[in-house]
Amino acid sequence: MEIELELLIGRKVRDVDGANVGRIEEFRVERQQNALLVEAYLIGASALIHRLSAWTLVRPIQRFLSAKSIYSVYEVPWQDMDLTDPHNPVLRTAKRDLRHSR
Repeated sequence: MEIELELLIGRKVRDVDGANVGRIEEFRVERQQNALLVEAYLIGASALIHRLSAWTLVRPIQRFLSAKSIYSVYEVPWQDMDLTDPHNPVLRTAKRDLRHSR
């Protein structure tokens, strides 16, 4: 399946049960020949920090938020995302089963 990734940025994601998970904020990709293959989607408000920030400025904020259990990024493997309707991405798993990324 070929999808323009920039159209997915900011899209709300729901899990298999209909619960709100967050927004797609970043991708982990692998380059293969002339293509980029998505390995994982980073979802959640804190993923925005990864995408928009200068690390030297954000690390202290990230540490503070992590200590308060506010910092949360879900890393969703590509195969766990249903993009049949790219405007309404849905996880194939439940939010409770997602892995946090730091």
